[in-house]
Amino acid sequence: MYSKRFGAAPGSTSTRPHRAAPACALHPVGYSGAYAMHEPDDIQPQTPAEAAVPVAMPAPAEPGELPAEKPPRFADSYGLVLVLLIVSYFVAAVAGDDHYGRAILLVVLAATTWLALRASQVERRLLRYAMALIPVVTLGAIVLSVFGSEGLSQAVAGLLTALLVVVAPVAIVKRLATHLVVNMNTFYGAICVYLLIAMFFASAFALVGVLSGDPFFAQFQPPQKPGTIDFLYFSLTTITTVGYGDLTAAGSVGRMLAVLEAVLGQLYLITVVSLVVQNLGQARRKKQPID
Repeated sequence: MYSKRFGAAPGSTSTRPHRAAPACALHPVGYSGAYAMHEPDDIQPQTPAEAAVPVAMPAPAEPGELPAEKPPRFADSYGLVLVLLIVSYFVAAVAGDDHYGRAILLVVLAATTWLALRASQVERRLLRYAMALIPVVTLGAIVLSVFGSEGLSQAVAGLLTALLVVVAPVAIVKRLATHLVVNMNTFYGAICVYLLIAMFFASAFALVGVLSGDPFFAQFQPPQKPGTIDFLYFSLTTITTVGYGDLTAAGSVGRMLAVLEAVLGQLYLITVVSLVVQNLGQARRKKQPID
């Protein structure tokens, strides 16, 4: 049996009149006959050729990608570091080893150390320690060199020099290793490391002379004492393998250090510096337009 609610049985004809479809069924859902929605006037139909052209969409940002930040001040300013290193060599030659000359040299070395660390963009914690230590050590060395004892003044000055010739080269090398493109700052940084190696061995030669108690150079006899410029001069002539022969190491330790400096200097030139120069030339050739 079929209920009247659901219609007549299959195959039978019903005499019940069908209801007329509502007015809303004659039009799409949500539209009325009088207020049918039309396309906006500002939408123009596209031709098949225009529809086939893909629309360029902006590339999505990588996960965790941060916007490019402005590099800090004096970042990779190894040209200025090189200038200060050259100035320090001439200050050591002109000012001498008196109190005021050593004070001027300490100021130049302190500025060179700070700029080398700043250009290398070392960690903030290390940079804060350097910013707090360098002025204190420099001021203490100057006061001791003018009013204090000679030995204590040399010890404090040696501490500042060690900070320059040990920490600065490591920071520069670490920074240069991150350079994706070899440029002139990379070349200047490599030359700075070369000069700092020479300064490091000059400090090592002076330390050997102090610890041994004998004159480091065979050409000096007590009470003659070599000065700072003598050790720098001997270190530079050794690392460049010029070997003038006017100054020679007297002891075995000094001679072995001189040989080590000569070998390291030549290896550094034929590997690091030559590689930097070669890559610098290739970068310039790539920038030139192809005819």
